Amino acid sequence: MARTEEELVFAKLAKSAIEGELTEEAIKVLREATRIAVEQVVFSGEGPLKDARNNIGFLLPPVTGGQPEQDDMDDAKSAIELWIEELEASL
Repeated sequence: MARTEEELVFAKLAKSAIEGELTEEAIKVLREATRIAVEQVVFSGEGPLKDARNNIGFLLPPVTGGQPEQDDMDDAKSAIELWIEELEASL
């Protein structure tokens, strides 16, 4: 299980990855970030951070699974931004 500081590093890497070209490396980063967020959901209590992690689990897979629509990209970007905000607020 990642600590919040480590999770924040992955969230920021995910932000960089999704803002650039979706290369194979970017997709790997996004998949790893998704894994970490979903893993943390199991161990977190209720609240905005858990909701942000859940959103990552739902909104990033369509981006990493093939040819995402622009709406998928926009939703994933927003989810990552919120995830970062909630992680920073929890530190």
